[in-house]
Amino acid sequence: METRIPMSGVPAPIPSAPPSARGWRTARVPGARELVALALAAPLRLVRERERLSPGVRRELSARLNGTLLGRAWVVLAPLATFGLYWFLFTRLLGVRLPDLPEALSSAMGVWIFTGALVWGALAEGLSRAARSLEEGAGLIAHLAFPAELLPLQAVLASHALLVPGLAVFALVCALTPLWPAPGATWLLVPLLFALQLAFTAGLAWIAATAQVFLKDTAQALPLLLALLALLTPIYWVPSTAALPALEPWLPLVELNPLHSLALAWRWALLGGQPEGLFAGGVATHVARFAAWAAAFFIVGQLVFHAQARHLADEV
Repeated sequence: METRIPMSGVPAPIPSAPPSARGWRTARVPGARELVALALAAPLRLVRERERLSPGVRRELSARLNGTLLGRAWVVLAPLATFGLYWFLFTRLLGVRLPDLPEALSSAMGVWIFTGALVWGALAEGLSRAARSLEEGAGLIAHLAFPAELLPLQAVLASHALLVPGLAVFALVCALTPLWPAPGATWLLVPLLFALQLAFTAGLAWIAATAQVFLKDTAQALPLLLALLALLTPIYWVPSTAALPALEPWLPLVELNPLHSLALAWRWALLGGQPEGLFAGGVATHVARFAAWAAAFFIVGQLVFHAQARHLADEV
């Protein structure tokens, strides 16, 4: 058989893989049943890919922490400083008080805002970084064996990994100071909320990252959308007519917001159900409601990604 020798300085062409060997990307349009099967099998598939996923998450974390003066100390110092800032600003400087609370819970407003901002920050940062992940990982997408769905997930997991030391700082401050009651049994709900938030954010991340590949305005519009959502969600305010009387006609709309259910469930877990007046309706309904939203967005995110996966390599 004749061997063809490429001209000097001209790389030999790499033969394209046949459709059957293209791994996660195929040349044909996947059918509806195939898309649904891919979406439903995603949890097991992602677990099997954990050896590829873990190095990417570590790289994400290193990129955020390496090169800074204090390095990994920031994972503790940042939430601690934020906690102190919110407590001083709302409790001492502005003197904001929630109505009908005992003196032992005088720091409620500062703690309320810190816990909401802590959880919201992980979601917003993960989604923002994931939006450009497919573009930034164009080199990996070119490799047929690398599952591109891991790229947005790496950004989401890295941001939520930084949520863990924030929760630990909050628990430690509560345990060692009289600022807020020490963690109790409600903290047992934290792993479930963490998992649901990961699923919810991952679904949104696949949608945003896929949209960014085809519509370059996505990454620019996303911060504006997240800022609007932060204002519409009770992150920096209290969903109570006692605190905000003008809120009463809008409460039904607030209840429809899945992020309200997420924030309320997290606060119930972290604050031990205090102040009781803000959790009068119980938390089980909000957890169940957000679980449904998380499952829906996870599946929709997978459907959107895999429906467009065959075009990604050409577009990035």
